[in-house]
Amino acid sequence: MALKTGFGAEGFDLWHDWSQQAKGFNDGDARDVWKSVKGGKTTLASLFFEAKKYGFDPRAHKAKPVTAAERRRQQAERAHREAEERADEAARHAKAADLAARIWSNAGAAPADHPYLVRKRIGVGELRLYRGDLRIGKSLCDGALIVPARNEAGELSTLEFILPNGQKRYLPDGRKAGCYGWVDASTHSTILTGEGYATCATLAAATGFPVAVAFDAGNLPAVAAALRARFPEARIAVCADDDRATLNNPGMTRAQAAADAVGGVVIAPEFGDGRRADETDFNDMAARLGEEAVGACVRAGLSPVRPEPAARADTVTVCDSEGEPRFEVKDSGVWFHGTDNRGQKLRPHWICARLDVTAETRDENNNEWGYLLEFDDRDGKRKRWAVPARLFAGDGTELRSTLLSMGLKIGFTQVARSQIANYIQTARTSARARCAGRVGWHGGAFVLPDRTIGDGTEMTIFQAEAAIESQFKQAGQLADWQRELAAFCVGNSRLAFCVSTAFAGTLLRFSGQQSGGFHLMGDSTLGKTTALRVAASVFGGRDYVRSWRATDNALELTAAQHCDTLLILDEIGQVDPKVVGDVVYMLANEAGKGRATRTAAAKPVLTWRLLFLSSGEKSLASLMTEANKAAMAGQDVRLATIPGDAGRGYGMFETLHDFASPKALADHLAAASGRFHGVAGIAFLEWAAQRHERLVDALRTRMLPLVREWVPNDAHSQVSRVAARFALVGVAGELASEAGITGWPEGTATAAAQASFRAWLTVRGGTGNAEHAAMLRQVRSFFEAHGDARFVWWHRALDDRKPNTMHRAGFKRLLADGEHPISSNKDFYGAFGDAMGDESAAGCEIEYYVLSEVFRSEVCKGFDHKAVARLLVEVGALVPEGETRPDRKERLPGMSAQRCYRFSPKLFDMEVN
Repeated sequence: MALKTGFGAEGFDLWHDWSQQAKGFNDGDARDVWKSVKGGKTTLASLFFEAKKYGFDPRAHKAKPVTAAERRRQQAERAHREAEERADEAARHAKAADLAARIWSNAGAAPADHPYLVRKRIGVGELRLYRGDLRIGKSLCDGALIVPARNEAGELSTLEFILPNGQKRYLPDGRKAGCYGWVDASTHSTILTGEGYATCATLAAATGFPVAVAFDAGNLPAVAAALRARFPEARIAVCADDDRATLNNPGMTRAQAAADAVGGVVIAPEFGDGRRADETDFNDMAARLGEEAVGACVRAGLSPVRPEPAARADTVTVCDSEGEPRFEVKDSGVWFHGTDNRGQKLRPHWICARLDVTAETRDENNNEWGYLLEFDDRDGKRKRWAVPARLFAGDGTELRSTLLSMGLKIGFTQVARSQIANYIQTARTSARARCAGRVGWHGGAFVLPDRTIGDGTEMTIFQAEAAIESQFKQAGQLADWQRELAAFCVGNSRLAFCVSTAFAGTLLRFSGQQSGGFHLMGDSTLGKTTALRVAASVFGGRDYVRSWRATDNALELTAAQHCDTLLILDEIGQVDPKVVGDVVYMLANEAGKGRATRTAAAKPVLTWRLLFLSSGEKSLASLMTEANKAAMAGQDVRLATIPGDAGRGYGMFETLHDFASPKALADHLAAASGRFHGVAGIAFLEWAAQRHERLVDALRTRMLPLVREWVPNDAHSQVSRVAARFALVGVAGELASEAGITGWPEGTATAAAQASFRAWLTVRGGTGNAEHAAMLRQVRSFFEAHGDARFVWWHRALDDRKPNTMHRAGFKRLLADGEHPISSNKDFYGAFGDAMGDESAAGCEIEYYVLSEVFRSEVCKGFDHKAVARLLVEVGALVPEGETRPDRKERLPGMSAQRCYRFSPKLFDMEVN
């Protein structure tokens, strides 16, 4: 290789002469070997280095000096030769790729009973079976499995043939370096790669992750680099073969090099005691211990390494840039070593109780830097606070205030107040952590104010400008909660639904749905607040239930603190009717108001993703009516109203579980929720965190059939949208039950969700378009309220003795026998005489002519008047002018011809749900 790299084709003579020294020299073999060798990284310098190791003395062989011109000639010749070799290689790769494409397209699917698949206990996947007379070397490939190897663009590059006996062959001249095959090529945040197909198929089956087949250890670094280029944000794990019986363990060595190059991790199989020498890969591990053991091994390897905190050093010294000690941290506290004006050392000055800086923090974009502080408060309780670095921009008052409120003792001198900030900023630590400014899912970890559940790619902690007391509190054991609270939800659909809603909040992210809520409506004695407390017991105590009585700003912060969980708001009647609709939109639209800082820069907008559960004696629509506002259909979609009364005579309850009265059951649940809470939610989060990468498919698979079952084919899209939210609640409750958290029988949660969905449909008035129904109700309401007082009789419009009409909205005209218009007093007398009798009145109808501005500003108030007009034409209530205009040009009494809207008597025949 060194001769070919240095001299190219001209080096053959040197090779040939040297080869003749060997016994059994064969000229043909020597030429074949020369042709098979490619120039590469092994240079003449490497050759000389190796030769000197074996005794070659270059001083004994005087070389002729090479002139500059000769050196340039050699370099140019080498560059030309290398270009030709690259072109030749590219041509050979292209030819092999064409052959691979023909073979692949002509091959059929591999049989599941292929000897190799049976022996390795793996599935077929996308493997194909080769039938033909192709030989690679001396091996006949007929009956071999075919594994495709694709380049970074996804184009087929070459093929691997796995013979029935397990031997592997590759197409001659095919490009394999950096090419890989897939086992389950689904998009995922975590990608595995391994050597052989059997290993990768085992990994895919055991974990559900997509796995790239690198084919051999030498190709792992190139494949890892290709995966990183294609999936820059993915977590890459190199699943190594542990070739411990082979010199230098190439499987582990190359896997480590691949992982180091792309910031990935290496995971090796674990065989336990009694491992055989031939057991090296994850397929061997599955054969010995089963696929579950492989999955557990991989998940453990993907978890970030979080060693137990090392024993705290008795003394930590923080030095300045010149190496002089400035701060000393002991169990007695943090001490400052200062100097006077002459540079003389002063006595150590006590700053505060012991305060350790254990890590530096930053967000996912490497902004929002800060420090993770740990200390013991005055009762000896361990405290931790991730303090944002921006709190050090001022004089540190806010920093000290928060630390003092958390229980840290701080010196009262000016030196202590000023140096505590200097100490925190100069303390050195190599530890890093990701900070999160809100609770909820961050990658595979769920961040709470006081803990992080699950494993992300590195430690993630909650960071805020002030210490926040977590609303996620625990009391009692899961068995207590199941016995005293969850058990009484069985047979009570409203209770089971509320509890399932708490679990559904944590799965909203994986469902792909927008935030939304449910509103329990009914009298104060139904037990709505009890249902809210039972739902709150999933995550916390009584203080987990919040009140609607809050400012917009406060609700924004509250929503952000409940991200990816359930926000519970009691008594909607306490909120201002003028803003309640806007608040519902804000909560469902997942973002607060945009605001500016004192410097006119934009403040970060608070965001969230949650379900919210509300209660009250009034519906959203009736509350908005009090403020003379019309409830939009979109608000009803975002906050679905469910009657609190279950219809069994027990208020919220349908069965009392041997309690004497609904009040007795409600009292028991209220008391139990104070004693046992929070444990179910934490258990469910732990369960979900372990499976977060499979939850998207699991939810979609289970929710879609429920929506199809519950929603008629002709239902409006608004109904399907809300049905999907109810289905999410039902599926979440079932998953919690399958995880052993609720203790409910199978089907309890979905039955509760279906019952609640049907109750919502009843309140809504069916499966039609709610906005259309609201339009029709408003139009008819206008005529019911003003049809007599604000419309002038057409036939008396010019009569001086007619009654005065205040705030005229238009005209009304009698239709005798339902079809003959009465347009004047003459017409009236002709049809009825001096007075209309009962028999004549029974056959009369009235049509209305509404002035244009009244129609737009009053009749259609809150809606698009054009949309209302189109709908009225569709239902036959409005008589249009031809096919293009819903209004008409009419000559009204005492007025010139002008545009108006003519309502037929069918207005009052409309069916409005």
